[in-house]
Amino acid sequence: MKPSHDPGQVTNPLDVIKQAAGIGGLTAIPGTAIGAFSGTLRTQTPVLFAIASGVQCFALGSTFWTARTAILNSDGLLNWWNATRGVPLHPRSDLKPTRSEKVRASTIAGAFTGLSLGLLFRGPRNALPGTFMFSIFGYAGQNGYNFLDKKNTEEIEEDARMAARGEKKKNFMERIAEMKWSPMEVLTDERYEEMLQEKLLKLEAEIAIIDDKIEGFRQKAKEIAVKRAQEQAQAQLQVEQPPKA
Repeated sequence: MKPSHDPGQVTNPLDVIKQAAGIGGLTAIPGTAIGAFSGTLRTQTPVLFAIASGVQCFALGSTFWTARTAILNSDGLLNWWNATRGVPLHPRSDLKPTRSEKVRASTIAGAFTGLSLGLLFRGPRNALPGTFMFSIFGYAGQNGYNFLDKKNTEEIEEDARMAARGEKKKNFMERIAEMKWSPMEVLTDERYEEMLQEKLLKLEAEIAIIDDKIEGFRQKAKEIAVKRAQEQAQAQLQVEQPPKA
């Protein structure tokens, strides 16, 4: 039976939980590895220490992502609740959250994660410090991601504009080579061809000089051979001629 509402207007909580579980599993992997390393150095039960560290990291990742996704999909979750009761759905305004909305959601999710897990794992005394620290982590992490995402988007747009103009973006080494203090030089195809032609002409000139030297050696060798032949002939004539009385 097809649903009577648009699935795109509804966010199923099970989908949020599944996604959060996947994120939690990813965070549990490095947590377990770090716990195993630390447990080997500090405790007599490194396996239990690694398992405990992995569970805590799983709880951190899944709780944070659940809270963040719920905040960013508040209209979709409300529509799911309305759909279960047969209430008309409301138009969603959370399908394209802005960067500031993502920062707000990550900060609140971080605070909720620090508060809830601080109470669960560390007790009431660590709830407020955990809330404060994890809200800072959420705020700083989301701002850092937004900065990198904005920079990457600008680079993609700039590449598209340059491609439309038929230009090519210069890479890092090309930008370094164009600086005045750089010992490197950017070679175009034409410049590279000119350099090859210059080297070829120089090589041909050196070959011509070597050929001239070889020809000079051959000429000297011929002259020496002729001179030796003449000397041998004169010596033979002196032997054959009888001495005068």
